Amino acid sequence: MSLLEALHRSPLFQNVPEEAMRDALKILTPRSFRAGDVILSQDVSGDALHLITSGAVRVSRVSLGHRERVMGDIYAPGVVGETSVLAHQQRSATVTALSDVTTLMLYRNHFEVLLNRHPRVLWNLATMLVQRVTNLNDELIAFGLNTEAALAHVFTTQYRQRVAAGVPDPELLPLGTQDIMQRISASRETVARVIKRLEAQGLVETTPRTVRLLDLEGLGAVPLEDGEGE
Repeated sequence: MSLLEALHRSPLFQNVPEEAMRDALKILTPRSFRAGDVILSQDVSGDALHLITSGAVRVSRVSLGHRERVMGDIYAPGVVGETSVLAHQQRSATVTALSDVTTLMLYRNHFEVLLNRHPRVLWNLATMLVQRVTNLNDELIAFGLNTEAALAHVFTTQYRQRVAAGVPDPELLPLGTQDIMQRISASRETVARVIKRLEAQGLVETTPRTVRLLDLEGLGAVPLEDGEGE
């Protein structure tokens, strides 16, 4: 895939003039990462964002109590690092490659020039940030109901991301028990108990490292049912 094709896929460059594409190609730096590499580190000054052109990354944050919380996974074509670049702040989370990943890195000073020259890029950025806030609100509602609702939200959200990214077998999520524990901040016992209930309802099928979604409509109805609070 050429750099121009990668830009056309990026949410930042949807429906922008060709001039914006040409300007961007002059200032983007291709980067490659192996699975397990840290792309961005929490609490480190951030002067560049990354357009993910292939692969997937995991976003995690360590709280004041030194407890790690997985915030979610992002698949190509996605964007990471834009918040600290815009706010001139330290990174709020760590981004780690889940697979081999390629990105296009864009430094703050170049990004500012691009936004000033091409307002459509700024509009796309605003749209992307609004969608993230909407997704966060949905997550807070689900997490506030019960653990089943929280898990259903995590599973269906990741499924939608995988579908949008064109990932093969999007219903087969690469999530083990430890991943789920860190994603919803629950104990191993709680996760095992809730997974067992979801399996009994025929909603999911699990292995030590994967979760296969069997009934997406049923998972979508989980928050509407009376569930045991955890």
